[in-house]
Amino acid sequence: MNFLNRLKFYLLGFILGLFLVYSLFNDREWDWLPENKIKKFLLTNPIKINIEKSEILNINENFSKKVFDVIINGNIIFTKSKTKTNTKNYFLENSNDSISIDISFDDSTCRITSINKQNFSRNKSTSQVDTNIYMDNFNFYKVLEKFEKKYSKEFIRDLENYQLNEIDIEKNLNTININWVKSNGFVIANPFYRGKINIQELDYEIYIEKGNKKIRFKRLKKIIHQEIILL
Repeated sequence: MNFLNRLKFYLLGFILGLFLVYSLFNDREWDWLPENKIKKFLLTNPIKINIEKSEILNINENFSKKVFDVIINGNIIFTKSKTKTNTKNYFLENSNDSISIDISFDDSTCRITSINKQNFSRNKSTSQVDTNIYMDNFNFYKVLEKFEKKYSKEFIRDLENYQLNEIDIEKNLNTININWVKSNGFVIANPFYRGKINIQELDYEIYIEKGNKKIRFKRLKKIIHQEIILL
């Protein structure tokens, strides 16, 4: 068999192999890839920023969405990143926005050092506040969408008491508003979240737990006049 025929058979086998690998692993997370590994680290550890006290009100939902849009949907530009020190600095871009973040894998520290052309100090001064940047509700909802939904017996009982069902939850999950103070979203195993969800113009407090591939709905409590009615 001449070289050209051998090359054709090799390419055919290679292409079939690619299709086989894709069909077997297309629904899996490629966490071992460098970019995905770094993004997962950023999404599972607190992200901090030193902000001037006079600008603390700028750390709002829109600011958080800008940060996490870049982290989730953007690309890490390794040529602009600095990774030869213990604390590494990664540069991420998405559309018209860019951020740089210091990451220490030793103590799980993540700190924003710049957003677009605005720079932030690594060390807090007396005029600054060291604060966390929590994921915005839209991106949090988009993360939940990818997970399999599971409902505890207590949650199903809560639904029945309020004459609701699982479809009501899934249809209105995009209204979720997470209370990050009452949540513990940075636990490695099964972090839990507490937030508010609106169903049929009524507010409910919802308790959920995130596993590796599943979201477990734990409890649902109606909110009336800002007070939680306990069952």
